[in-house]
Amino acid sequence: MSTNQSPINFYDEGERLPDILPDSPFPIFKQWFDQAMSEKLAPNCNSMILATIHSDGYADARTLLCKSIDVDAGSIMFYTNYNGMKGQQLADNPNASGTIHWDNYERQVRIRGTVIKATDAQSDAYFASRAIESRLGSWISDQSQPIESRDALLEKVVEVIDKLGIDAADLMNNKEITIPRPPHWGGYHLHAHTLELWSAGTGRIHDRARWTRDLNINGDQATVGQWSSTRLQP
Repeated sequence: MSTNQSPINFYDEGERLPDILPDSPFPIFKQWFDQAMSEKLAPNCNSMILATIHSDGYADARTLLCKSIDVDAGSIMFYTNYNGMKGQQLADNPNASGTIHWDNYERQVRIRGTVIKATDAQSDAYFASRAIESRLGSWISDQSQPIESRDALLEKVVEVIDKLGIDAADLMNNKEITIPRPPHWGGYHLHAHTLELWSAGTGRIHDRARWTRDLNINGDQATVGQWSSTRLQP
C-alpha cells in the first residue's frame, strides 16, 4: 500500500452496492443474472443451490437451474419432477431457499421464500423448448426412486420410446418429434420473502445487504408487502 493511500480507499476498492439501497433488490439481481447469462464465462451460469426440508427435519440441498426472474413479482422460476424428493418435500413444506454464486464476478444472491406451482401453460411452453433427450428423460426417470442397476435404467429408455410411439429411426436422425409433458413434471415460482445481495470486497470487507417483505400465499396467489432493506456486515 502506498504511504499516500488511505486505508479506507484501499478497502473500498471493487464493486459496491448502491450507497442508498433501492426499494427492491430484484433489478440488481436481474442485472447480475442477465450479465452472467450473456457473457457465459462459466458453464451453467444459472445454476442454483435449492434447499428444502425433509420430513425427518434435516435440510436437503441440490443444484438445479434458475430459468427466469420476475422482477415485478419478486420471484424466480425453476422446473423439476414433482414426484422426486424435492417435489415431495415442497408439497409437505413449500418454504425453500436458493443460492446463486458467480465466481467470475464474485457475486452471490440468496433467496428465501415460498413456492407456488407454475400453470400448465407455463410448464408446457418450457417443456416444448427442451432438447429431445431432456423431454424423454422426464418420462424415463422415476426421480429419486431406487433402481437395481444402470442397465435396468437404460432398458426404461426403450420402454418409454415404445410407450410414446416414437420411431427410433426418427429419434436417431434428429427428426422433429412431439413429446407431451408428463403430468409429474413442471415448474415452480419461488416467491421471495427475503433476498440478500453480496459483492466481494478487498480483504474480505465485502458489500452485503438484505431485503425483507411480508409474503402471504393463498392457493396459487402470492400477496406481498413493501420491501425493507438493511446493510449487513460481511
